Amino acid sequence: MSKSVAFLSTLILLTCLSALSRAAPAQENVKDYGLRPYVRQSQALPHTENKAWTLVCELPYNCQFQPWIRLRTGAGQKLVFNSSNPLVQYLTPTESCITMAGVREYEAKNWVSGEGAIYTIPPGATVEAVQYRETGYDTAVAGAFECNDNDFNVLWKKAARTAYLCMRDHFYDCPDRERVGFWGDGTPELDQCFYIFDRRSDRLCKELVLRKLEPSFYPGQHLEFLGEYGLWFYYLQTGDLDSIAKVYEPTKQFLLDVYKPGNKNTWFDWGVDSKDTSVIENCFLYIDLGTLRKMAVATDHTADLPLIDARLASIKETFDKRFWKGGYYQSTDVVTPDDRANAMAVNSGLADRSKWQAIYANVLSKTTNSSCFFDRWVFEAMCKMGMPDKALLRMSTRYRTMIDCSFTTLWEHYDRWWASWLNAFDEGSSLNHGWNPPALLLSRTVAGIKPVEPGWGVFEVLPQEAFLQSIDVTIPSIKGSVKVQIRKTADRYSIQLTSPAKANAIVGIPRTSFTRLDKVTVNGKTFWPGEHQAMPNGVSEIGDGDGYVKFKLAPGRWRIEGFGAVILDSPKAPALKREPEVALDKHGWSVSASVPDGSFPFSGAKIPIDVSAQNAIDGDAWTGWRDMTKTQYPGQWFQVDMKRLQTFDKIVLDNTWALWDSPHRYAVTVSNDGSHWSDPIATGFGQLGISKIEFATQTARWFRITQTGADSTYHWSIYELNVYRSK
Repeated sequence: MSKSVAFLSTLILLTCLSALSRAAPAQENVKDYGLRPYVRQSQALPHTENKAWTLVCELPYNCQFQPWIRLRTGAGQKLVFNSSNPLVQYLTPTESCITMAGVREYEAKNWVSGEGAIYTIPPGATVEAVQYRETGYDTAVAGAFECNDNDFNVLWKKAARTAYLCMRDHFYDCPDRERVGFWGDGTPELDQCFYIFDRRSDRLCKELVLRKLEPSFYPGQHLEFLGEYGLWFYYLQTGDLDSIAKVYEPTKQFLLDVYKPGNKNTWFDWGVDSKDTSVIENCFLYIDLGTLRKMAVATDHTADLPLIDARLASIKETFDKRFWKGGYYQSTDVVTPDDRANAMAVNSGLADRSKWQAIYANVLSKTTNSSCFFDRWVFEAMCKMGMPDKALLRMSTRYRTMIDCSFTTLWEHYDRWWASWLNAFDEGSSLNHGWNPPALLLSRTVAGIKPVEPGWGVFEVLPQEAFLQSIDVTIPSIKGSVKVQIRKTADRYSIQLTSPAKANAIVGIPRTSFTRLDKVTVNGKTFWPGEHQAMPNGVSEIGDGDGYVKFKLAPGRWRIEGFGAVILDSPKAPALKREPEVALDKHGWSVSASVPDGSFPFSGAKIPIDVSAQNAIDGDAWTGWRDMTKTQYPGQWFQVDMKRLQTFDKIVLDNTWALWDSPHRYAVTVSNDGSHWSDPIATGFGQLGISKIEFATQTARWFRITQTGADSTYHWSIYELNVYRSK
């Protein structure tokens, strides 16, 4: 672990330097939301102590903020502001100021990010009030996604918040550790803007499109951006042909002359380190050259077509000969087939339909090498192969800890595990990373809504909803809001569409959602099956192919319904909306542990992080208690004094920040005097990230959680402890 952390620290330092050289800070297009109240403070205010103390304040969500405070104190004392997110200290020095006498207001000068603020208050000072100033890129969430399975609703909302934090003067990979403008990370960030935010976000997208290429800076990420997923995606969404024309020549030069294939160390993903770079590289080159061809036609560079076509033909003619192994694609770069490489073979069109089932059975059904960044392309490949149910299951399974946790954003790595050559828990990984694509995949791929012509002159609604039974989507297109509602019952499949002016829609009822499709109606009138002598107003075309019964519809409001036997079977029980539980008020409680309070040197930067026991009940799941004396052993304990008799039946231990530090085994006992303890009222095993301990209703003042197991790898941590009483 120490070698991994040291390597990560070096990598982060180099990346930070790159970030600083690439983007000068600017405040254009930044909105000041003003001062806002915290959700909770660790102490009721006003409050003072005769020693230095910390006040921890919870924000409603992860955001870009500056702490503010009104303080009564003498002159010359030191007041310190910070985020409870330790990663900000890699990039933003901890702020402090020297107080003046009397009642004064103080505010941090620089923004940080996180879900909590920490103030270090000098002795004798009285805190009268605290607030925070939220700022962020001047755009608003205008898209929406809601379905009958709350797992995906949670993912969409967390993806939207994640994307927003990764916008400011440019797209960031993350807002805390480094703020680098990678082209690869910028690809899903640009794409999601068109499904989440209003069109003010187009300014940032255009900046990325027009940014000067840097061939020596992660050239593989340039390949990920310069084709369907970056440049052409932007053009279809905006119709901005001028920008496409401006970048045509540098894009052509990069693809045809500058990029040198064959370096197996070219970066395309983190994830498991067995990346089949040769296959991935050829797929992206093929996609990009196909996009370059379309750009050449659109910008009147048709003289370049013979050279582009020759390059395309060269890849296509040799691809199977080089890489197809009878049941999957694989190069000599790796010893086992890679899900990323095989997904891209499908997405690029280099893998023809006859190979899809073998690719799924041999690779995609059982290999999870890809990170949450590259899983976007695995998801899209599975949907292209007609397996959206498998894609949704993969998404909900791999994002499980992010769905269930209290954090409001999505992380750099699944399960905070850097699966590359380090293959270890990565405490230095960001808990808000912009390369997470669920909002894009749910609104665009699952709901099936995307432009067919540049600028949304024509768009399609071809759902791949799989086992979902209801979906409501809003897409903030450049033409205006597109609203789609999908409902399924045993005998009816309904799509309700509201499309804006000058946006024609191709809408399809999916045949794969039926065991038997009898008829299709539009606004209550049957139009399929059968011959039609005259088209009704607004319906210009009817077709049956590619698995859909399709209609081309003029702008307006439409109801398209299929009748027959609808498939409602589901391999996944839909997650229901979780009613917020009311935890007991922890203000005034005290805690103790089997080891003295301490700190630990965070990641390779050796930032000292306080892990005192009281952190476990301060209301902020980014601060916590850790026993860093050694890894888990029987007899460790953590004790809570609730100061009076309380009735309760559930304890939740949240160690998401230190995800793998759940108690190996535990026993819970209670006491009314702090000396005499009951027999265990609950025993069990800790769960990854969050351990929920339920038991028969107890009335007691004290409870103690004792470690009864051992773990030679991980410490025991509690980053937030909550106690509940059933209503």
